[in-house]
Amino acid sequence: DALRADGAVALRELVVSTRDRGIVARYPTPVRDQTPAGRTIAVPHERIEAVLSACAERRPSVTVERAVVTGLLREGGRVVGVRVREGGNARELRARVVIGCDGTRSSVRRELGIAAEEHEYATDFLYLEAEGEVAPPAAVHWHLDRDGIVCVFARPRGESRVFLAVRRGMRTSFGPDPALRDHIVGRFPDLAPLRIAKARARLYRVVRLLAERFWEPGCALAGDAAHTTNPAGATGMSLAITGAARLAELLVPALDRDDAAVDEALAAYEAERRPAAVRALEAAHAQAMRIYESDLFRDADAFARAVDPAAAWTAGGAGWGEDPAALAAPTPTT
Repeated sequence: DALRADGAVALRELVVSTRDRGIVARYPTPVRDQTPAGRTIAVPHERIEAVLSACAERRPSVTVERAVVTGLLREGGRVVGVRVREGGNARELRARVVIGCDGTRSSVRRELGIAAEEHEYATDFLYLEAEGEVAPPAAVHWHLDRDGIVCVFARPRGESRVFLAVRRGMRTSFGPDPALRDHIVGRFPDLAPLRIAKARARLYRVVRLLAERFWEPGCALAGDAAHTTNPAGATGMSLAITGAARLAELLVPALDRDDAAVDEALAAYEAERRPAAVRALEAAHAQAMRIYESDLFRDADAFARAVDPAAAWTAGGAGWGEDPAALAAPTPTT
C-alpha cells in the first residue's frame, strides 16, 4: 500500500514491436489476485528503498542509524556487531545478528570470507531515466531492429526507463546531448516524445552471482549480497525482498532465545532460500541467453514467443516481476 501511495505504476502489458511492422505481440501481465500485491508494479529502486525505510522508521521498535560500516565485530567465533564511521568519529554497534544487505560487491560477504560464484555476460545494459511517456501506457515494451533491442518501462510520475542492450566493449558514449536521444529516436521514431539527457544515463555491467553460503554465526547475507540475478526476468528485487521477509520470519522468534537458536534460524534460512535462489538464477540466466545473449531480436515473432509470460519460463512459473523463488522443491511430474 505504501508503494502504491508513493506512485507505483501497475504494469498491465508486455509488448514487442519493430520499426517496420509496428506492434508484433501484446501480452497481459499475470494477475495473481485483486490484492495490492497481486499485480506487478513498477517502482524506481531508490523509491523502493526510501518507502521501505520510511515504513520501518514508523515502527516504535525500530531505531535507524546512518553511518559507514568499516568492519565486523567478532567474539568467540561469531559476529556480534559492526564498526562504523560517522563523519570523523569511529564507534561500535553491537547486535545479536548482523545482516549484510550491501549488494553484489558486499563488504560483509568479503569480510566473512564467503566465496561467491560469479559469471559475466557479453551484453550489458545502458539505462536511461527519461521524462515523458509513450504508447501503450503501463507497459514493458521491447523495440527491435536489425541493430538490437531498446526496451521502455513505464515509470511513476510521467517518466519512463529506457535501456539499450549493448555488447560489452562496444560504443556506449554518444557525445554531448542530444546525441544519445538522436541515436534512440533515429532507430525508433515512436520514442520521440521521451526527453532523454545523457546525465541520466548509466551503464549497468550485468553479472550473476551466488554466495557459497548465506550465513556465519551471528551474521547472514540477503539480497544481492547473497544472490545477484540477471535482470532478464525483472525478478531480482522481488527475490531479495521476499528473501529478507522470510529471514525475518525465521529469525525474530529466535531472538528471545540463545545464540544457538539464532544460528539455527540462520541455517534454516539458507537451507530454504539458497536452493530457491539457485533455481531463480538459472531460470533468469536461461532467459537472458535466449533474448539478450543471442540474435533472437532479428526474428521478432520468435522473440515475442520467448517473452510470453504464459510460457512459464521462470522458476516456479512466476510471472513477470513476481517472486521467482519457489520455496518448496517443484512437485515431480509423471
